[in-house]
Amino acid sequence: MASAVLSLEGVEKGFSRGGEWTPVLADISLQLHAGEITAINAGRLQGKTTLLKIAAGIERPDKGTIHLQNQNITNIPDRHRSKLLGRQITWIDRDGPGLPIQTTRYVGWPLTLHGHKRRQAEAAAAQALTRVGAAKSATRHWNELSNHQRALVGLARAFIANPTIIIIDDLLDALGYQATEQTSDLLRTHIDQNNPHPAVLISTTDIESAIYADHIHHITERCTLYPPRRRGSEGKVIPFPARDAGGAHGIGAP
Repeated sequence: MASAVLSLEGVEKGFSRGGEWTPVLADISLQLHAGEITAINAGRLQGKTTLLKIAAGIERPDKGTIHLQNQNITNIPDRHRSKLLGRQITWIDRDGPGLPIQTTRYVGWPLTLHGHKRRQAEAAAAQALTRVGAAKSATRHWNELSNHQRALVGLARAFIANPTIIIIDDLLDALGYQATEQTSDLLRTHIDQNNPHPAVLISTTDIESAIYADHIHHITERCTLYPPRRRGSEGKVIPFPARDAGGAHGIGAP
């Protein structure tokens, strides 16, 4: 197997409350490989988002090391970490942009970090939204989108700048079976069609959201990762035709 594009070794994270130390992650080791989906499955408040933020460079671990393509990035300055996050690593979550901006601007942000002009980035964003079947979401704001639409918009943004690593936090949960299957198929198809193939790390509360993951890790009550389970057989990749999704129940709102 090729060397990992991102590896975490012996990572620990916790916080102090009332003079007592509470561990969130304990001795976590994890590797991400190009072209593969790795899922972190855990309940609410069990540390999966913290683990993803450490992998993305948003948070620093208390202990342990992080290597990006064989480069130790554990203690690099914040300005360098932010450049990695914007250019080599793309982060997607349920919170979206956190600003009242149109979807095309949000999706095109990674391209502006690569030096594209805003108009070019938004034109590319409109095309990316069409490819995932979310063209009607282009002029809407994040709070106007259903969970399914947000997932599709997130995928459009994730792949637009061909990052090395894509990290998706909690975006694929609670979509319903049909929307989960469609979104997962799109994720797998985009990975296979992009060159080079990105490594993808996702967090899930519902195990069904990880149906196409190559590796599934579970965070235990001891804040460690349970040994991974590989996907037993290769799922069929289906390139979905472009169509718009929406609706309060995940299949479409006008």
